[in-house]
Amino acid sequence: MSNSAYIRSEHLRALWPWLPLWSVMALLAMFSHGPMPMFSTRTLAVAWEMWAHGHWLVPHINGDPYSEKVPLLFWMIHAGWAVFGVNDVWPRFLEVAFGGVQLVLASVLASRLFPTRPWVAKATPWLLMAFAYAFLFGLQIMYEVLLVVWVLAALLCLTPTATRAEPRWWLFGLMVGLGLLTKGPVMVVHVLFPFLLGPLWNTWARENRARWYGFGLLGLLIGFAILLAWAIPAGQAGGEAYRQRLFFTQTAGRVVSERTQGLQNHARPAWYYLVFLPVIVFPLSGWLRGIVALPMTLFRRPWRAGTGAALIIAGAALLLLLISAAGAHFNAHVDQALLVLVLVPLFVALMRQPLESGLQFLVVWLLPALLTFSLIGGKQLYYVLPELAGVTMLVAAAVADLRERHKGLASSYALGTWPLSLGAFLLAIVLFAMPSIVPTHFPDNLWLTGMAPFSRFFGVIFVVLGALLLLRGRGEMRRLAFAGLIGTVSLNALFTLGLWYRYDLAPASAFLAQADAAGRPIGNLGTEYNGQYHFAGRLMHPIARLNELTGAAPQADDDDDDTTVHDGDSLDDFARHHPDGLVVSYAKHPPANAFRFARLIQPSRTGWLMIWDAPTLNALHMDRVPPEPKQPTLLYPQDYWRTRTAVR
Repeated sequence: MSNSAYIRSEHLRALWPWLPLWSVMALLAMFSHGPMPMFSTRTLAVAWEMWAHGHWLVPHINGDPYSEKVPLLFWMIHAGWAVFGVNDVWPRFLEVAFGGVQLVLASVLASRLFPTRPWVAKATPWLLMAFAYAFLFGLQIMYEVLLVVWVLAALLCLTPTATRAEPRWWLFGLMVGLGLLTKGPVMVVHVLFPFLLGPLWNTWARENRARWYGFGLLGLLIGFAILLAWAIPAGQAGGEAYRQRLFFTQTAGRVVSERTQGLQNHARPAWYYLVFLPVIVFPLSGWLRGIVALPMTLFRRPWRAGTGAALIIAGAALLLLLISAAGAHFNAHVDQALLVLVLVPLFVALMRQPLESGLQFLVVWLLPALLTFSLIGGKQLYYVLPELAGVTMLVAAAVADLRERHKGLASSYALGTWPLSLGAFLLAIVLFAMPSIVPTHFPDNLWLTGMAPFSRFFGVIFVVLGALLLLRGRGEMRRLAFAGLIGTVSLNALFTLGLWYRYDLAPASAFLAQADAAGRPIGNLGTEYNGQYHFAGRLMHPIARLNELTGAAPQADDDDDDTTVHDGDSLDDFARHHPDGLVVSYAKHPPANAFRFARLIQPSRTGWLMIWDAPTLNALHMDRVPPEPKQPTLLYPQDYWRTRTAVR
């Protein structure tokens, strides 16, 4: 066998068996139910409107330009549709492919950062695929999974190889540009600090500072040039309002702490990520060996002067921050100052430790990124998904170091996975007890009543996983990863069997599709519409957002014609102007007359979704009795109504 063939063979062997295992589990979970509202359905709605109306430059949702997102993911969906036709299989398969690629990239990056510790590269994809939150979010047709690919690829361009110390700057710029086209300027936050702080971890950067920063800046400019090559013509095509939101308010609205009217701001306190960190990194947050190995690897004694004081400051600030999160609710600026006092002294102390370059890279990547995302006003847990690969590398490197320097601790059963095993057994007990307890004690809990009929089968699965986590000996990391992956897939399957019918909008979408094809106007009453019916129903016209209040003042541009549907119209306005229109409404419990007069009723999340003829619903809102309907009310899903008695 030639040397190159041998190398290719070794690379393929390195993917076994974690990549096939993850791929099978991800495909099973991804296709166990349909696209999830609102994340997946909103993305598909934008892709569909771009495709159906030829808006190749400017994303649209519900008839309006959509400034919240950039178009690369939509273009990739369109590429598959051009070959296979419009479907939801291709976008979901794409997400699975993105997830597999990020596992491979994480393994390659770990091998670059820790060339003398091959176990770190082997452990990284196993631990990464065990993350429950990342796996479940990866089932959504969203932008962050693709963003992770570009972030890891860009960081790979900065790291040295065995034969090349200088980064590949043009490729770095290309990856940054693709990331910018996937999620916008936030891409830069994920890769900026390993570049800015390059001399702290990279020998070539220390010796060639001018070239490092000069070519690195050029790479970032290449990335922004790629973004602007789309944004400038898109801004011209989308109009003044779209251009203003795209270039200014859309990004600025997420940076401020206050909620921003009309924008997806997601404003949350500064401590948000720190408090939810154990949830994001579960099950690693329950692996005692990793928890113990981290501080022992990062803070080796003897400590340098000032390290103890820095840790005391960080610990005290963290305690106060947790007090604020627990209910004290300090001022937002106080929370931000405390967060700085937690992370900055910790960062300084770690940089003064004699860490190997791989650990230095992870520190300059993870801590500044965490600080930046925490200080930014808008927060969602999935914003930090790219950093989870770094967390797995950090834990894997710490455990590898523990195995080399503290063999007793590395093999101690007391530091094993038994806490996670106890958790699995406890969950199994709950699942076994649910069919007996839920009907009598929690009959009104929709989640529990939905899952109870299927729970005992999954209880058996968690008993087996708990026993697996109790085993001693070699392979602990793989057992942890396997249990984490299978446990997450099992919970997703339990959700599918017991609760998916409350998220399945196919019946309502099919009904609205018939009305849309017939040219009947559609209104959405009392809640924001996020495109959840557009792709499933292949709708070609916008759905109006109607005000709840009867007689509310119409918009200034409402000329009382009979053909135009306006956002902001009242139900009364809509019904008078569009007597053939349909209205979608929502309620915690359907009113008694809904089963007599509504066109369609189906469960929706924790409430109900109803579709009405507009004049009928308007008459009911005005306490008038409408004419008897010509067709009986459609009730979905049919299995639900066969097994449950509706109160009418």
